[in-house]
Amino acid sequence: MGSSKELILNNARQLFAEKGFKGTTVALIAQLSHVTDAAIYRHYKSKQQIFDQIIEELITEYKGMLDEIKARQKSGYCLLETLIQDVVVFVNENETGYKVILTTYATIPSAKIAMENMTDALKQTIVACLERGIKDGTVREDIEVDSTAEIITWLLAGLNRRRIFWPERDEITKPAVTFCLNSIKGF
Repeated sequence: MGSSKELILNNARQLFAEKGFKGTTVALIAQLSHVTDAAIYRHYKSKQQIFDQIIEELITEYKGMLDEIKARQKSGYCLLETLIQDVVVFVNENETGYKVILTTYATIPSAKIAMENMTDALKQTIVACLERGIKDGTVREDIEVDSTAEIITWLLAGLNRRRIFWPERDEITKPAVTFCLNSIKGF
C-alpha cells in the first residue's frame, strides 16, 4: 500500500469524480481515507491544493504519453493512428482523473486551465503528426494543418467524453480512427 498522501489523493480523486468539487469536503476525504482532517492538512493546505495536485499529475502523465508517441513512430500517418489509439487507452486507464477535469472545467479555474493545457498539447502533437506525414507523403499535402488538427483534437475530446459519461453506448473509437485517417491519408 502507498503512503497516506497517495491514499488521500486517490480517495479525493474518486470523490471529486463522483461528487464534484463543491460536493467533496475535506471531512469526506478524511473519512474515506480513514485519517483525520488534521492528517490531511499536514500534507495539503486546502481542498483546492489536493484538487490541483490531482490535475497536475494527470497533465504530467498525459504530456509524457504524447512525448512517447512522438519518439517511437516513423511516419506521420502511423504516428496519428497511434496517437488516437493511445489517447483512448490513456483516458480508459485514467478515467477517474479525466472525469474530474471534465466535471469541473466549467466552474474551477485550475480545471479549465488543465483542460486547455491538455487540448493544446494534443493539438500540437496532432500538428506535428500531420506535418511529419505531409513531409513523408503519408498524409495529403492539400489539408489545412491547423484546422485539421483542431477538428481531430475536438473529435477525440468528444469521443472520450462520450465514452466516460455514456459507457452503455456502442463503442465508436475504431470508426472514429478510421474516419480521421481516411480524411488525411496520402495518395
